[in-house]
Amino acid sequence: MKRIIYLSFIIWQLSFSSVAAQNDTLIINHPEKVTIISSDSLQRVIVNGKQGDDDFVYQNTIRLVDANYESNTRISRDHWELIPSVKVGRNKNDTAFYSRYSNEISAHIGVGFTCPTKVDERVDFSTFRSWEIFATVLQWDHFLDRRGRNKLSLGLGIDWRNYRITDDQLFTKAPDGNVTVEKFPLELEPKFSRIKVFSFTTTLRFEHDFGHGFSFGFGPVVNFNTYASIKTRYKLLGDNLKHIEKNIRQRPVTIDWMLNMSIADFPFYVKYSNDDVLKDGGVKFRSLSFGLYL
Repeated sequence: MKRIIYLSFIIWQLSFSSVAAQNDTLIINHPEKVTIISSDSLQRVIVNGKQGDDDFVYQNTIRLVDANYESNTRISRDHWELIPSVKVGRNKNDTAFYSRYSNEISAHIGVGFTCPTKVDERVDFSTFRSWEIFATVLQWDHFLDRRGRNKLSLGLGIDWRNYRITDDQLFTKAPDGNVTVEKFPLELEPKFSRIKVFSFTTTLRFEHDFGHGFSFGFGPVVNFNTYASIKTRYKLLGDNLKHIEKNIRQRPVTIDWMLNMSIADFPFYVKYSNDDVLKDGGVKFRSLSFGLYL
C-alpha cells in the first residue's frame, strides 16, 4: 500500500512537469518520456528530455529496506551550445504544456577543406592544404512544429576559400585575363600557389532534429563572389618572395548545395557546387568542401 501511494505521488507530480526531492525541488518542463520501473524492493523513475534539451536524463532510484528506503538520484549534465541563440516571439498555438518559441536568431561558423572536382587535367590540387572558413553572421530560424523538430533557416554570411596546387605548379594570369597553369622556373624554389575566393553568402535550409544528438539539414547557399586572387610564394637566391594577381575572372555568382549533419553531437558539413569557380577560358574546376559546422 505504501508503494502504491508513493507511485501515485510521483505520477501526480510529473503530470505537472516537476519532480520533488526531500531537500530541494527540480523542475523538469515538458519531459519527452517518463518511465517508472517497479519491483519488490526497487522503485525507479527515469525522465528523458526536457524543454530545450532532448539529451537531458533524470534518474531516481528508491531501494526499499525493511520499513525504510534508500534514495539515489542522478541527473545528466545540461547541454551547452558553443554559439548561443536568441529566441524571438512565441508560437501562437502555445498551450500551458508547450511554450516553444517559434523563431530564433543564431550564428554559425564552419571550418574545413576544399577538394575541387571536375578538374582541368593540367591541374593537381592539394586537398588537405586547401581550406575553407565561413560564418553565418545572422541566421533566422523558424520552427515548423511545437516540439522544434523541424525548422526553416535563412542566413547571411561570408566565406573564404582557397585552392592550392602542388609545389611544382603555379597559377598565372594570361594577357587575356584568364587563369592558366605553368611549371615553376628551374631557378625558383617553389613554396605554394593558390587561388583565393571571397564571397558574401545567403542560405536557405530545411533542418530536422531526430533528438539524442542526431540531426540533418539541407539547402542552397548562394555565393556572391566579390573578390578573387592568385598568390604564389617562392624562394629566389635565398630570398622569400611572393607574387599576387587580382581580377582573375571568377564567376560572380555560384550556388552550393550544403548538407549539414550532427551524429552523436559531432557536427559536420559537406558543400558542393555545380558551377565552375572561374569563367569560361580559365582553368576548369568546381568546388567541393567538407569540415566542422558549429
